Amino acid sequence: MRLDDYWRSAPLRIAATYTVIFGLSFLLILAVIYWAAGRDVEEQIRQTIDQDVRVLRNDYEQQGIKEIAEDIRVLAKSVEANRSLYLLQDSGGNIVASAGTTEVMSPFEGWQEKPFLRAAKRPDHFILFGTQLGEYFLAVGRRAHPVWEVHEAVLKSFAWGLGAMIPLALLGGFIMGQRSFRRVEAIGSSMREIAEGDLSRRVPVTGTGDEIDRLARDINRVLQEIERLMDQLKQVTSDIAHDLRTPLGRLRQGLERAVDKETTVAGYRGGVEKSITEIDGILSTFNAILHIAQIEAGKRRARFAEFSLSELGQSVLDIYGSVAEDSLHELEDAVAPGVTVRGDRDLLMQLLVNLVENAICHTPAGTHIRLVVAHESDRPTLLVSDDGPGIPADERERVFRRFYRLDSSRTTPGSGLGLALAEAIANLHGAVIELADNQPGLRVVVRFAY
Repeated sequence: MRLDDYWRSAPLRIAATYTVIFGLSFLLILAVIYWAAGRDVEEQIRQTIDQDVRVLRNDYEQQGIKEIAEDIRVLAKSVEANRSLYLLQDSGGNIVASAGTTEVMSPFEGWQEKPFLRAAKRPDHFILFGTQLGEYFLAVGRRAHPVWEVHEAVLKSFAWGLGAMIPLALLGGFIMGQRSFRRVEAIGSSMREIAEGDLSRRVPVTGTGDEIDRLARDINRVLQEIERLMDQLKQVTSDIAHDLRTPLGRLRQGLERAVDKETTVAGYRGGVEKSITEIDGILSTFNAILHIAQIEAGKRRARFAEFSLSELGQSVLDIYGSVAEDSLHELEDAVAPGVTVRGDRDLLMQLLVNLVENAICHTPAGTHIRLVVAHESDRPTLLVSDDGPGIPADERERVFRRFYRLDSSRTTPGSGLGLALAEAIANLHGAVIELADNQPGLRVVVRFAY
């Protein structure tokens, strides 16, 4: 993996995006914890100050100013003075008693935070509460240093966490990028081989079930369909070349015969008419091929509508009843009423006509043909069966190939496209067409999916 490819890779961009998002979330959490922890410590300090003020005010109210001054002198000798501040001064600004400071303050009411110079000449910030006790001013305070210590601890912890998170996130992005890039490169390599002509090549699937695997499966399905269509195209091209060779040869021979042997207008006319007949057959074959191609492309789905399959079956029976009689076949009516389907009526008419015509054309006189329209397992079903010679089991799949004809059918008119067209129409409608043994004869069943 080249470095410039890595920097352009989607996993790295995703990793960088998530790193920024996590970083911002981290900073937001830091701000909340920083504020909450400092506020909690400061609240404890204020509660301690408030408790001291209440005690000193109570002493003042019960025993006077001398008791407060004595309390402050005692506090000045205790360890408490190292982190506390007590100041009592009179209205003239003279210090009556103090602990933790020797500075005179301007009287104030309520809370303040201000720096004081301590014995080591180092300024300390104090949280103070000031109040008037008669003619005297009392200030009680505590060092704000614990708040700063908490803030500093929070900042250090988050700095270490953020410092560890960013490289880990980038490392994770690099690993993800390498893994994804290898998989994408494998897909690209397969696609290049396919582009060079190896249509049997498939994109590798790892089995993880992630989005790249799902994409690989979709690509493989498309490739499989492309390979099938290309094989079908090769087969159709070969079949066209093979099956049209005979009518084109006959056409050429007829024209040569007319040129070389005919000397009368009637003779020329007869030769031209035979040639036109051959050309009509060729054109009919090409039209059938184009019709199948249009159906397989799905262009006729726009014409789908709900209609009665029962009425369609009855129409085919009305049309081919006399045709069957003329060819000494018996066509039986087994159409159930009320069978409906959604589709292209003209195409399904053509499908059913092809099946009935095949049964009439490829079975001997006296054959019994049955046309069924019914519901089977709540699915609309078409059935055309006969008790003729049937189709061998090993030939039933092949007869759906274009231009494929059984040896027994070579002497009858046709191009070998009837069942191919029927299958294309069935596939367009989401139906399944099957050939089965009628014991004796053939059963052609078309089952719709709805």
